[in-house]
Amino acid sequence: MGIDIYSLALDYPDTIIQVKASDLVEAARVFIEDLALVPEQETRGRKKTTETVEPDKPKTLLTKREVMKLLGVGETTLWRWATKYDYLHPVMIGGERRWRGKDISAIIEGDVTDYYGKPVWGR
Repeated sequence: MGIDIYSLALDYPDTIIQVKASDLVEAARVFIEDLALVPEQETRGRKKTTETVEPDKPKTLLTKREVMKLLGVGETTLWRWATKYDYLHPVMIGGERRWRGKDISAIIEGDVTDYYGKPVWGR
């Protein structure tokens, strides 16, 4: 392998590179070996996470239908809030739009205001 892809990826994670399939397979082997050597310790500044999602926690990402039902608004209002007024922006996941639960909560609690300082929801 001419270049150590694994080290390159760790040092420059946002870099786009073009590689041969054989180099990619070799980098995967190195990555797996590195993980097998130190399974319980911190590796390269990353901490082991043991967080699990609890069933009583609210959903983090909501569908358009769920947002419309929670806020009592239509599809046009959601579009307008995202494009014209810059209040609420969807997140694209796998080509589908989702809205953050914390953004919806902020609107419901009145933390999001319009140009005049009035809450955008529940006027």
